[in-house]
Amino acid sequence: MTTIKKIEIKGFFGRGDFEWNLDSQVNILGGKNGSGKSSIFRCCYSLLSGMAIKKAEYISFSNLFSQVRLVLSNDWSLSWKKIPVTSNESFLDYYQKVQEDSIRILDNHGSERRFDDLKKEIQIVYLNSFEQRLSQVHQYELERQTARAIDDPILLDLMIKDQINIRNGSISQMVGSLVNPTNKSDDSLKQFGAHFLSYGLIFRSLERFFVEYDRPFKNDFVFKKNGADIGVEGLSTGEKQILLLLLMVSNTNKSPCIFFMDEPDLSMHIDWKEILVTELHNLNPNMQIILSTHAPSVITGWHDRVKEVDQLIKK
Repeated sequence: MTTIKKIEIKGFFGRGDFEWNLDSQVNILGGKNGSGKSSIFRCCYSLLSGMAIKKAEYISFSNLFSQVRLVLSNDWSLSWKKIPVTSNESFLDYYQKVQEDSIRILDNHGSERRFDDLKKEIQIVYLNSFEQRLSQVHQYELERQTARAIDDPILLDLMIKDQINIRNGSISQMVGSLVNPTNKSDDSLKQFGAHFLSYGLIFRSLERFFVEYDRPFKNDFVFKKNGADIGVEGLSTGEKQILLLLLMVSNTNKSPCIFFMDEPDLSMHIDWKEILVTELHNLNPNMQIILSTHAPSVITGWHDRVKEVDQLIKK
């Protein structure tokens, strides 16, 4: 399992150098509004996801950081640096240079690696449902116009719908592979059983959060309260947020991954905040959680994994 061991940022908001040594399982970052938590997460996700840095992102990062270095548990390092503009250089020429020269991936022998190599080593997930980009909204525009089951869907409804579709597709694929006569070995049956149990863990978590709803919870995620059916669109914002988060983690199917969660506890009751990190960790113990929050209750049971932004800056 490849995780992030350290995040190093030079010229952090012009305040000094930021250095965060990470735990392989749970990491919680606190700090005042505007302290840079979201910028750190967005930058790390952009670099690790293996996609080229967009122009707007590069400009944003350049205004905030001069250099970023991520050290991975396999001893690879991924670095990004701000490249100065030379005189008489057009922005297009400059941006081309940025794409080619600003990012480096080195293995433990100092040899250059490619993003394709990195993707084989690491799986990245990112969630901040309160700051969705317009491109994501455009993705759902057709669904907004044609959705029959939800009269006036919000983006959160459609994100949950996507995760339910991913879940159902994965389960169907597992069942289909089991029906295949060539896949009926003892090993394949054990793997199917392990995967099926993994996908079922979400219902145990739902019982911890949705205590006022009837049980058992159904796989179609239509909830019942006092015998009445309540669809996703009928849930509160906090309930939708926790359902989306549980679905996203469940859909990793306990596979090793790194999950950035930027203030996922917003709109949640304090009782939920206190069990949030533990429940997510139980859903996938092989996941490295990197989470930011303003809520002291979220760190319940994880006090030794908490750092404040100001603690990590060397002036």
